Amino acid sequence: MRILLSSMFVLLIGLQAKAAAVIQAASNIHEGKVIVAVEDTDPDKRVFMQVDSRTGKKESLGFPNDLVSEEISAVLSLPEYVVVVSKSSGEDRKPRVHEYVRNSKIWMAAGELNCLSFKQIEIEKSELRVDCADETKDGRVAGTVKMVLDFTSKAQVKATLPLQQDRQGNISFNLLGGSPGKWESMELFSPKNKKALTAKDLSLSSDAKIKKTIKVKETIGPKE
Repeated sequence: MRILLSSMFVLLIGLQAKAAAVIQAASNIHEGKVIVAVEDTDPDKRVFMQVDSRTGKKESLGFPNDLVSEEISAVLSLPEYVVVVSKSSGEDRKPRVHEYVRNSKIWMAAGELNCLSFKQIEIEKSELRVDCADETKDGRVAGTVKMVLDFTSKAQVKATLPLQQDRQGNISFNLLGGSPGKWESMELFSPKNKKALTAKDLSLSSDAKIKKTIKVKETIGPKE
């Protein structure tokens, strides 16, 4: 009986540890707000959560159904759109690109990025560019790889991955604890506030009030 109880206790501790939410990725700061991809063990509770550094207000941007089993490697925040790059567990699977349209609150699949390994990513006008570290057939480094998006942005954004911190004027954030892709918390700094939020605080499991902006959950297939 003692052995059985001990085994059950270990199992319970394991389940609790497994159930901990983590921050998988964060965006650049845009208009004082940062978007984090929060991973939960329940696929239905994965979410892109936007946080206002000045007020602490949280806003759920939902999560595309076809990204539930993928790793989020980049989140880029723009005035009218959010661009997400994700990778699957398959070694030869190309990263996929999704766009979130802020006005219509809809996620759209934009296509695949022809590069498996990159650290630098940039969006300028209607072009997404990465500094690709893949080797070509003749043994050279691929270099810049481009992809045309479904929109044109007046803003330009660059990031070095994994994005663990960012600053916009006097507003900044840091991801803390855990490891890259599995951060435990985030600190937000603004002139009048410093906020510390755990991954659970930022998840759909949180007891805090969250403004849900997704009215229509839709994923449109890749363009031909």
